[in-house]
Amino acid sequence: MDKLQVMEILYNNISSAMTQCGFAPEYKEGAKKNGCPVYERGDAAVMDFSGEKGVARLVFSQDRIHLLFAGKDAPREDDSAFTRDTTYLFVLDEYTEKDAKGVANEINEYVTDTFIVKKKTPVKTKDINTVSRTAARRGILAYDPVTLATKLAGIYPELKDEIPAHIAYYGEFLCEEFFVKHANKCVEATIRENNPQKMKRLFNILGEVYEDGTNEVQSLIAVTVLGFIENDPMLVQRIMPYLTDTMLEPVLAVSKRLKKSKSAKLRLENPPKYKPPKKKKSGGLMNQLMGGGIPQQ
Repeated sequence: MDKLQVMEILYNNISSAMTQCGFAPEYKEGAKKNGCPVYERGDAAVMDFSGEKGVARLVFSQDRIHLLFAGKDAPREDDSAFTRDTTYLFVLDEYTEKDAKGVANEINEYVTDTFIVKKKTPVKTKDINTVSRTAARRGILAYDPVTLATKLAGIYPELKDEIPAHIAYYGEFLCEEFFVKHANKCVEATIRENNPQKMKRLFNILGEVYEDGTNEVQSLIAVTVLGFIENDPMLVQRIMPYLTDTMLEPVLAVSKRLKKSKSAKLRLENPPKYKPPKKKKSGGLMNQLMGGGIPQQ
């Protein structure tokens, strides 16, 4: 596929949602008004939708598809009047039509959640269900991502209010979204500071949750939380004394993979927005990046 073909697939799969949100395809002067409104601008492919709420623009440039918004009277010549809302990874020589439809689904969820107002129910910290240490150690339940987040909030107080606010906004806990936006910067700061006491507290939590956690939370720790290390010798040396035997192989393997693979790194940097899993999948993001090659506990 080329950029224009990808944009046509997107158009065919997002038109209905765009109409529902009050946006109609906007065609360049002289273009036929009965199909995909995509046009070329330099090495980018661009597609606009407009309505009373403003202009929604998709720009496919290099390995990314950007979704931008502007007021309805914004000039169309360039993107200077537009605000970039979200970005989706799409590597032409690696991705397929199925991936394009997946991006379309993410766009549909994003625009409907943005422009169709839904009643939000406040969430209090005490109402968040987490897994107790006793239940995890007895094998009754396994640690999950929201439990990891609440444990980290114990050493990073700035996360305490972010967890219920995140759940109230999305209606559930989207772990990739939460960690990329909030928790990862706390973890990275600790590792770069390399204070032994802080490192021990952090990795006691990561190790405990990894040992008795679900495949999803193991993937979260190895890929999303510690993926920034990218096989950096200094950072690897810093974390090595704190990794449990179970964590060692997956964390180092993912670190090497992210260092070598452009698409894997871009996928990590651009987690899908507004796309909670429809059903539980074993292995999560770690399995996707590693091709199923890392043993799960």
